[in-house]
Amino acid sequence: MSKLLQFFLRFWAKIYLKRAKPKIIAITGSVGKTSTKEAIFEVLKVKFGAGIRKSEGNLNNETGVPLAILGFQKSPRNFFQWLPIILASKIRALFGKKYQILVLEMAADKPGDIKYLTSFARPKIAILTSIGPAHLEAFETVEKIIDEKTELLQALPQDGLAVLNIDQEQIKKIAQENSGQTITYAIDEEADIMARNITTEINNFTPLTKFQILSEKGKFRASIQTLGRTWNVYSALAAIAVGLIMEMSIQDLIKGLANIRPQKHRLEVISGKEGSVILDDSYNANPLSMKAALETLKALPLPPAPARKIAVLGDMLEIGKITNEAHKLLGDYAKEIADEVISVGKLAKMYETKIHFNEPEEASDYLLGKIQQDDIILVKASRALGLEKIVEALKK
Repeated sequence: MSKLLQFFLRFWAKIYLKRAKPKIIAITGSVGKTSTKEAIFEVLKVKFGAGIRKSEGNLNNETGVPLAILGFQKSPRNFFQWLPIILASKIRALFGKKYQILVLEMAADKPGDIKYLTSFARPKIAILTSIGPAHLEAFETVEKIIDEKTELLQALPQDGLAVLNIDQEQIKKIAQENSGQTITYAIDEEADIMARNITTEINNFTPLTKFQILSEKGKFRASIQTLGRTWNVYSALAAIAVGLIMEMSIQDLIKGLANIRPQKHRLEVISGKEGSVILDDSYNANPLSMKAALETLKALPLPPAPARKIAVLGDMLEIGKITNEAHKLLGDYAKEIADEVISVGKLAKMYETKIHFNEPEEASDYLLGKIQQDDIILVKASRALGLEKIVEALKK
């Protein structure tokens, strides 16, 4: 059934693309796909308004991407939810609104995923956000992940553009070897578009990250209402790159960046009980994103004593043979940053924290008896751990 469904959705998605001829902007990477998609959409929307559409939620796989192309909002979970979509797909493909631009997130959970997606959704602009040890159980080595992610660049036409984050060594090498047109962005390295003088803060439960942009268009300051020195700033840089490709003015770029907001369970700032601040990053986790979340916690100004920085960390799943080492190293890193580190889950024991719980509910009970005014509490794990239950319990 799933193969038949994939064929069906791909067929009608191709019909729509042939009729509408939109410019496809495709994003892939081990970390930062969704935030980059949202940033690009917000920036381009300033100029293109109703002429641009993005993939919603996690519509980024073999069935999700064609659903996004056809304008559906989410993937059904059972036959009865699929039935109206099956009936509507033909109508949307033949008569649905034509968009100038489609911003699509493309995931790779196993070898061949990107090649399949680009076989019918060929990008004009390809963004590679990161390469890291995600889904290592399926890919076995990081080298195979690199091969998979670079399939997106192989799908570009001759006049296509690759937008690459060269702060990552693997992507820097890809940029050097890429024969096509390339725009690079970075925070640390010298690139076409760079962010410098980054500051991040939370003011009345509103996150704010400010930075200076250096590009061929000159220097300018911008801000985004999200946290994260790394991935959210990288997302903004990718959006600036795409905006410049689309000949947007600096004023419109700044305006679009200011409209960026955190996505649910992705470093979302929430008002907690007893005047605490919760950083809800419970959507998912791998070593790259876990390190980035901890870096964000580190970058935030210290709360006034006796308030603390607390990290609640759960299992990182699907990372294969590096599971033990990754948990141990990130546990050590967390202990350098946070006043208290709490681990939750079976694999999380490898963080080697003083406080460990098997279930989220146990961690919630512990925290409810401990939190105090101005505590900053980071909550992060792979989605299957359900650490959003802790967030719900701690909410004001």
